[in-house]
Amino acid sequence: MRIAIFSHAHPNFSKGGGEIAAYSLFEGINALPGHEAWFIGRAEQQMLHLGSPVASLNEREYLIGGNADIPRLSATIALGEDSDFADMLRTIDPDVIHFHHYVFLGLEMIHAAKRVCPRAKIVLTLHEFIGICLNSGQMIKTDGRLCYRSSPRECHGCFPQTSMEDIFLREVYVKSFFDLVDTFVSPSDFLKDRYVAWGLSADKVIVIENGLEDGERVPPRRLNEGQGRGRFAYFGQINHFKGIDLILEAFLGLPKAVRKQVSLDIYGSGLEHQSADFREKVSDLLKRAEKQAEGMVRFHGAYEREELGGLMSGVDWVVMGSKWWENSPVVIQEAYKYGRPVICPDIGGMAEKVQPGRGGLNFRARDSLSLQNLIVDITEGQVDYDGLIRDMPSFLRQSDCAEAHLKLYH
Repeated sequence: MRIAIFSHAHPNFSKGGGEIAAYSLFEGINALPGHEAWFIGRAEQQMLHLGSPVASLNEREYLIGGNADIPRLSATIALGEDSDFADMLRTIDPDVIHFHHYVFLGLEMIHAAKRVCPRAKIVLTLHEFIGICLNSGQMIKTDGRLCYRSSPRECHGCFPQTSMEDIFLREVYVKSFFDLVDTFVSPSDFLKDRYVAWGLSADKVIVIENGLEDGERVPPRRLNEGQGRGRFAYFGQINHFKGIDLILEAFLGLPKAVRKQVSLDIYGSGLEHQSADFREKVSDLLKRAEKQAEGMVRFHGAYEREELGGLMSGVDWVVMGSKWWENSPVVIQEAYKYGRPVICPDIGGMAEKVQPGRGGLNFRARDSLSLQNLIVDITEGQVDYDGLIRDMPSFLRQSDCAEAHLKLYH
């Protein structure tokens, strides 16, 4: 079987969970006999050749241009019969075309793929709620509240400059391309339920967790005499939805005696691309941490996937602060892979993947005081760390994820 996998980015150049999951699927399929997969990742213009939106990167790997923004989701490269996009697909001649996102690529690419390869089946993996929500697909109201349902009236309240009629027409436009999809994949039941409530047929949405390349747990960090499990770490992209500011506020609010027993390592990138207000807020929090508790917070910057096992071996907990629902954060799977419990908010895909006592602990979403109290409980020995490790769920291995997708393709 021949499968073309499209992603909104290539993990060589972007470290988000969606592109990592798509590339893992590509690797997993190619590791199985009798199947071939191609990976086509969207890239910035400077990564491409002059005069063409398609560039070869490695064997069976391409980069493709595109800048379809979230409100319109409209493709920005040529997709006609004589386009480089069409030539690439004809060369691959896939049995299945799997879009592991549509943002940046553009919804019209689904139609173009169906036209160029009419016998190929179309699969689309859903990630955020970009087809539903104009606010970066996060289903958070513009005043900061969580959004529980979408409708032209609800969305107009967040975007009064966009008429209810235009919001309705956008929904019709998105669904017209979704109608061309043979099967949708959702990495969580939570995300599936939201899209089904929006109008997708439940029978067309299959839940398959994101897979990760094989790896084994690293032993719990060796403790010195009298030392507790007080090393926390954040891994992932840094933006205002991910809640690194909430995590910092929780640590800064800890009693002085507790601050001496804990540390927070921040491994992540993307802060430089955020708004000036958010950059300034995070910078001020880091300065306060340095002043109030020197050495408690350490900012390390970006990391590579190959480093992750070594980095996690030196910490006790993986902490998340996301202020939106999340879908199926890859960092949770990565924590399980390396044997580290997760502390995360109690909403959405996070609460589905991490349940109290099974995989980690939850705190009240968007509430730094709740996280702060949980950290105090940990330092006071009120949490059974060994029990969390013992009952930790397994992660879906790359080969098993590939097998599940191949079964779906067949």
